[in-house]
Amino acid sequence: MANWYLLALTALVVLGLQRFLYKVSAEMRCNSAVTTFVFMATVALLSWCAYLPRAVAVTHLGPLLIVSLVNSLGFLTGTLATIEALKSLPSGTVYTLTRLSTVLSVLFSLAYFGDRLTLLQSFGVLLALSVLFIFARSRAGTASESSHARRGLLLALLAIAGGATSTVSSKFAALQVDTFGFMAVSYSMSTLLILLVKSRMFPQQAGQRTRPALFIGLAMGVTNFCGYYALLRALASGPLAIIAPLVGMYFVMAVLLSFLIYRERITRLQLLAISLTVVSILLLR
Repeated sequence: MANWYLLALTALVVLGLQRFLYKVSAEMRCNSAVTTFVFMATVALLSWCAYLPRAVAVTHLGPLLIVSLVNSLGFLTGTLATIEALKSLPSGTVYTLTRLSTVLSVLFSLAYFGDRLTLLQSFGVLLALSVLFIFARSRAGTASESSHARRGLLLALLAIAGGATSTVSSKFAALQVDTFGFMAVSYSMSTLLILLVKSRMFPQQAGQRTRPALFIGLAMGVTNFCGYYALLRALASGPLAIIAPLVGMYFVMAVLLSFLIYRERITRLQLLAISLTVVSILLLR
């Protein structure tokens, strides 16, 4: 079994655990702005601690700064555009459209990096993409009338571009720059950018709790640090066309944990997606 595959599976599980912590945060009515800031700052701090002892030996700081900036802007663009698109379009439409960022990443990888997949792996990629769309549809809300449908569609397309940019830039970072250096600079930039737009991303709501948000944000930071590092190491030697859809199924872990801990109901669509996830993981080896 290839090392990159094991690393990608590790990223899937750990990032799924981090995603579940969003559910914990929501259940505890934590302040979203505080949780997200602490989460991003924790990853940045851990990355700097890992990077600085060997920073003297690192060269090519220009590419490091450029790819980190592109990654941060891609992440922030995708996140903000999704939030704004949800104000103009039904959630099911937005979540389904934004999943196309993974398809875009796969197509780019096949064309630019020349990834070569076996027949079984190709089928596994298709199943993984199906899982993403099924889960997106399972989160669909009721469609509401909106006079801003065109604006919502444009924002959803912007979110697709931002998500794909973030994913593809991670591949370039894994291949060309120091891993911890990239994580340190990228998450530091993202933390600063989030501070600038926190009022739009996280509108203040009554009754939100701050102290639990600190601890959950810290836990999210530690899990994201481990999960994203595993993802970057996988991308350093493995094909993006497989790793992107494979790790993209991380939210299956969050759904399963929500069912086990909070007894959250699993719909038939989600059950189908979970079954397809297992098959897809086996095929993508």
